[in-house]
Amino acid sequence: MAAAAPPRRPFLAFVRAGTHSLHARLIAEDPGRNWDCCVSWYVPPPAEALAEYYSHGGFNKLDGFVEFARERPEYREYAYVMLLDDDVYLKPGDLSRFFALCERYQTYLAQPGLNWFTHTTINALVRNPVCVLRSVTFVEVMAPCFSQAALAELLPTFGMTRSTWGTDLAWAGRIDGRHPIQVVDAIGMDHTRTGDGRPTAFYRKLTEMGVDPGEELAGVRRLYPKFRGSRTLAGGHVYRPGIPPWAAPALMRLVERLKFIVRIRKKTLLHVRAWRARLEDLVQ
Repeated sequence: MAAAAPPRRPFLAFVRAGTHSLHARLIAEDPGRNWDCCVSWYVPPPAEALAEYYSHGGFNKLDGFVEFARERPEYREYAYVMLLDDDVYLKPGDLSRFFALCERYQTYLAQPGLNWFTHTTINALVRNPVCVLRSVTFVEVMAPCFSQAALAELLPTFGMTRSTWGTDLAWAGRIDGRHPIQVVDAIGMDHTRTGDGRPTAFYRKLTEMGVDPGEELAGVRRLYPKFRGSRTLAGGHVYRPGIPPWAAPALMRLVERLKFIVRIRKKTLLHVRAWRARLEDLVQ
């Protein structure tokens, strides 16, 4: 008699993976995990059997998930589905804790907070230590976590752009205040790959195809003119236990203002990497 298949865990992490993907580390460091894993390769698949599902194909992460969804309709049986870039790292067990918090607070569309001195692009998505859960206008395509209701609503947007630029803006535009969009500040993540100041292989391919990510983003913006950018909302937050309720809102706003430090550091490092790349190219 064939052995019974192991029971399906309640949550799914979908990782668009290349040669240096961190999914193996996330799995190894979370032995009691509450999530199954799908690895969607964008390189020739190596020999491994760590994840519950494997998929291959699709031009980008969102295309890859659409292909996986066609192949494996059981994705609908997971309470939450998270789409991770392969260079996102969470501390041991934190991905399970993140999913548990999403279930506890019944999030619709959410993501972990970005740690302060990791590679970031949007200040509102950086962790605020005053909050467990913070209401925002936007989460980005790097590590969104969808409830099944959100995934059903937003899946038609996954092919809007080839670069994926603007797709997350379309999520915010479609939701438009009807459902919460939240950063789970209790859990932090690191964006580990910062680049070397040059376009990556993905962006070089886009250039070869004649695709301009900036133009794609501008096109999506025109579809949702009411969207006013990524920001923390005035209310709807869950504050950390132990912080006096009368003080929590002011402390939260103070931390949001201090995030200018993150923005300055980010811009400085971008200039340094670009300068270093130009210098190396001149030397060669």
